[in-house]
Amino acid sequence: MAIAGRPTGHAGSPGRAGRGWATHVAAAVVLVAATAERVSTEIGRLYVEQRSVAETLQQAILPDKAPAIPGMQIAVRYLPGVSGTEVGGDRYDVVPLGGDRFVFVVGDVSGRGVRAAALMASLQYSSRAYALEGHPPAVILGQLTRTMDVAEDGHFATVLCGLLDVASPEVTLAGAGHLPPLVCGGDGAEAASLAEANPGSPIGVPGGAAFEPTLLTTAAHGTLIAYTDGLVERRGEALDAGLQRLIQAAAVRCGSSLDDLLTSLVSELTGDSPSDDIALIGLRWLN
Repeated sequence: MAIAGRPTGHAGSPGRAGRGWATHVAAAVVLVAATAERVSTEIGRLYVEQRSVAETLQQAILPDKAPAIPGMQIAVRYLPGVSGTEVGGDRYDVVPLGGDRFVFVVGDVSGRGVRAAALMASLQYSSRAYALEGHPPAVILGQLTRTMDVAEDGHFATVLCGLLDVASPEVTLAGAGHLPPLVCGGDGAEAASLAEANPGSPIGVPGGAAFEPTLLTTAAHGTLIAYTDGLVERRGEALDAGLQRLIQAAAVRCGSSLDDLLTSLVSELTGDSPSDDIALIGLRWLN
């Protein structure tokens, strides 16, 4: 006979029910942990797959090496950023126009991932086509505004475009929100400065004024370096500090070979492990 208020010990007793509930909870925890691990693995796989697609696209677009232009030494660099799993939209290009003339372009699409890389590809091919049609830099940038709209694409781009005739020390520059190029004095002179150029509005940002060209005169045997912001920007630091660091680093190395100069700048400013992608073009007049 059971006594009221005391457990009877049958299958429905609170003791056994509690143990059964604990067993179910433990099984659920194991199931959730296993599911979380599978989801994490799948997310990692998708990130690697997306980065692989974007990197393949970038490598297919960026030139393997700079073209040979008589009277001009050209060096290029591209370094992917190490932060995050997605690639960026940095790019460079050199477009020979025949004879001693060529156009160079350096650009940076905002954001990261496959979409940014695809927009970079669109700008790359469009700018090359407009250059081959004979348009000057300011007109090339004006035409590029038709290819991107930040409201629709979710991205914008900064671009620096220049036209050179190797026989002349003059460079026609036009910028769309891009950082000014670095200029080093010729004949081993240890002097470096930033070129004064109209910055313009980024590609894809509506309402910008017409792009205005700037005529830059370089020294004999001078050097011009165009770059993207990953070379100079640091989180939590004013951009001017990074630009000043670039000038100081270049000033003592202007007499180095062009390849050594680019390598030294990247190493000193980023430690060879940039947090953001970097694209550079170095141009040196040999005459």
